[in-house]
Amino acid sequence: MRETAQRAATLRPYLSASITEAGTDWPAGPGAEVLDRCRQFLLTAQHDLTWRVQTIERTENATARRGVKGAEFAFPSAESAHAAGAVAGDAVKAAWTAYQSDPSSMNWRRLQSVLGERQGKTSDVAYAAGLLTQMGAATFAEILRVERQKYQNSRSGYSPADLARVRNDLGPLADAFASADSTGKLPADLRARLLDHSPMDDLAALLALTPQSRRFVVDAGTKLAESSGHKTPDPDWNTHWLAKALSQDLGAAQEFLATGDNVQLLLRPEVVKSTGTPGFEKLLADVLDKALAPNAGDDNLRRAAWINTIKLFSNHSAWPSLAPSISETTGLPVPSPVGQVLARHIHQYFPELAGIWTTANLDERLATPNDTWRAIKSNEIVAFFGSILRDPAALSVLKEDYRTFIDNLDLGKDHPFGNATTEAARQLQRNAFYAKSSQAAGMASLLIGGLHEADLSAEEARDVQIQLMFFPVDMAVGAFSGGVGGGLIAETAIGKAADFIVKNPGQDIFSQLWDGAPPEEASDLTNTLLGSQIDALTASRRQHGLPPLSDGDMLYLENTFRGLLLPVVLDAFKKRGG
Repeated sequence: MRETAQRAATLRPYLSASITEAGTDWPAGPGAEVLDRCRQFLLTAQHDLTWRVQTIERTENATARRGVKGAEFAFPSAESAHAAGAVAGDAVKAAWTAYQSDPSSMNWRRLQSVLGERQGKTSDVAYAAGLLTQMGAATFAEILRVERQKYQNSRSGYSPADLARVRNDLGPLADAFASADSTGKLPADLRARLLDHSPMDDLAALLALTPQSRRFVVDAGTKLAESSGHKTPDPDWNTHWLAKALSQDLGAAQEFLATGDNVQLLLRPEVVKSTGTPGFEKLLADVLDKALAPNAGDDNLRRAAWINTIKLFSNHSAWPSLAPSISETTGLPVPSPVGQVLARHIHQYFPELAGIWTTANLDERLATPNDTWRAIKSNEIVAFFGSILRDPAALSVLKEDYRTFIDNLDLGKDHPFGNATTEAARQLQRNAFYAKSSQAAGMASLLIGGLHEADLSAEEARDVQIQLMFFPVDMAVGAFSGGVGGGLIAETAIGKAADFIVKNPGQDIFSQLWDGAPPEEASDLTNTLLGSQIDALTASRRQHGLPPLSDGDMLYLENTFRGLLLPVVLDAFKKRGG
């Protein structure tokens, strides 16, 4: 409607000029004034519909029929609603002024009565705007202050019992604030006064009493996060209500987590473990579960939130946030719900994380992470995985996600030596195979590095590391054991290569070296491992009557395996003192 009205306004002067130029040739009848009436109708209708839709969206008991929401309106128009809100604002301001002059019980009850009369009306955005504009920012803030002094019994925010005592008084004001703010009708001085000068208890109360606008949740949440942390013996209800508000608004949660130091402040150990409110860790996990899940909300915000989270837990000082808790009923350790969420959802960025590792450790031409991901270094990712792999249950989750990642790489699609008809095409196939194999190695390296940093038993870590290291190699061999053209390994079948894949001598050698061999240089052990794989492939070809590979092909194959395993094994043995 607004667009059509704008077109009518643009067209009017041209039509008017044409009528004037036509003079007596213009036939009698409607002229440019018709466009004015059409434009005015469209603007009026657009204004009315906008008010109705915004009010319905704010109404808790709005009904939905056949997918269309509806509600009963207390006022016939936005103008009448705004006027009624202004009258109500005058009444609240007068009652407050009377209480200021004589803070008696009678005047306080009178103020409470006036506030309670707003119940059920403040979801009307025009009424809310009129109410708040007329009562003024000072009156709003002072009522919050007195309610806090009278009814808040905790030194770190309103408890649920405290909120129940002030809900009839402050509920309508909080709802009016949200209605006006979410539609851009909130007086600017009121927002500035609350964010810049109000105590944290008041900001948290507004979040706790009713869902606020995304902008206010983020702005107030940033203030609350800055003051979070267990500073008194009382439970930190302010931080609890912040987490609750974030759990109710996906967009606000993602923007909050993607902004500045908010992740570092909200997920630091003294907040996660010492807030002292019931179910706080699970509430935080719910926030992260919704905000960080694959395909949730805005892609850019979700990615930025993940980067902030990874960087936080790359610092060992933050690891206690993911430590298990002790069950009050069983006395047994309970895994961190926050860590479980991170382990469950990080797989969506395996390609990008593997790309960071391969760029830094193998060949910068293999992957080019976009500018956003350049903020993370491969050692930070390793430390992040170390933080979540301290929970043994995370191992199986990440292993399964890694297998899915390898499957999606489709290593068998491109032959390692190429089987196309031209050398240029074969080179493309070889490059594609090497790039995919390196991606597999990159992700394995990150997980293996994380295992080294995590506090796991040596046996538990060893078994998983061996599987992770050799899984991409098994996949690689399987990719070309089905037959490679061009005279390289023609007519080699899966069955003929079974002695390499099924027996997998590399795993046996690695296990022996890992368990009991005398310490040697990690590079020597790596060369032994690589040599055993090449020997196994050569023996298999000889057994089946196939000619030896050319020196160039052997070198290419060795370099491919080296690209897969060398950095992984080097790092593994160096950390074991090799």
